[in-house]
Amino acid sequence: MTTILLVEDDLNLLRALETLLKGHGYRVRTAADGLLAIRSARAERPDIVVSDWMMPGMDGIALIDALKSVPQLADVPVVLTSAVGPPPAIPISGFLRKPFPAATLLDMLRRIVKS
Repeated sequence: MTTILLVEDDLNLLRALETLLKGHGYRVRTAADGLLAIRSARAERPDIVVSDWMMPGMDGIALIDALKSVPQLADVPVVLTSAVGPPPAIPISGFLRKPFPAATLLDMLRRIVKS
């Protein structure tokens, strides 16, 4: 089962995405910011990270940098989401501008899992 680390500071959106992903067979762990996400990823390596870009504390860009600095997490695919964008040229597997259709996220995750 594919494990997704879902990182989002909007708790209503976090819960909605968690329910969506679990309903489609993913194992989901959640974090409300980048600092909690990096701790979670270090404790148990996720298969994919889906993270908001703009968050307090450690934002999505800083989270990506932190993941890349840890050898066992450096190759974890990251999908970045944001109401603004696109993001600067950074190593991500996908970008979704909010609001995005659930089907678009699910299709992106399926493509990442297959690659």
